[in-house]
Amino acid sequence: MPLSGKRAIVTGGSQGIGRVIAIQLAKQGAEVIVNCAHNPKNAQAVVDEIIQNGGKASVKICDISDESKVKQLFDSLKPLHILVNNARLDPYFRKPETSDGDWFSQVMDVNVKGAYLCSLAFFDQAKQLKLKDTRIVNIASVRSFTPAEMTMIAYNVSKLAMHGLTRAFAHNGASFGLTANTVCPGMVMTENLTRRLTLEQAKNEEAKIPLGRPATSEEIADAVLFVVKNGYVTGETININGGMYYGP
Repeated sequence: MPLSGKRAIVTGGSQGIGRVIAIQLAKQGAEVIVNCAHNPKNAQAVVDEIIQNGGKASVKICDISDESKVKQLFDSLKPLHILVNNARLDPYFRKPETSDGDWFSQVMDVNVKGAYLCSLAFFDQAKQLKLKDTRIVNIASVRSFTPAEMTMIAYNVSKLAMHGLTRAFAHNGASFGLTANTVCPGMVMTENLTRRLTLEQAKNEEAKIPLGRPATSEEIADAVLFVVKNGYVTGETININGGMYYGP
């Protein structure tokens, strides 16, 4: 599917993998909406970079865990052709005073409920407007398949839930050309990696990767572009983790 003339939204697009996905979609000709909840300055920097390179982009601030705000956002962006559900709460930045129950609820609100609300709004719009060749891409994690440390249980559970969303929207959207797929990265070299892990911790994580290194954000974006462009792949999981996990 050529992306020229298509409009895409990337949730959590102000930094990390989301930033690079937004930039790569724009390079392919899509108009990109960079969504964020708390980092408008960073989101604007992504938009500025896209525009400076000849692309089209804008910032939309929205807390995707808020149902009414999500509806307003998607109503304001008709038509949309591509949704990348990338927003998440970073498990490494949990505040020490947050209780286990509150943390679990916060993670599910953004990582699962937010992706569900955005997918539902996108699905309804595509069906109502009779759009063809629309795409949902859910960014999960290799952690959806691997056992969690006690501090990572909420995050792992939330990423496992993304597969359920993918399969449901793939099944229900197939009749009108909507595809939904999951991209599952392993360790990725982003600007926040050094904030999350010490040098020793990073080396320990790299030692678990058969290819011996983290992915670049560009490599993850390549996987996203594949399922966006290919109209015959749906309900699938793209594992891109350097050999940490092999799908069946």
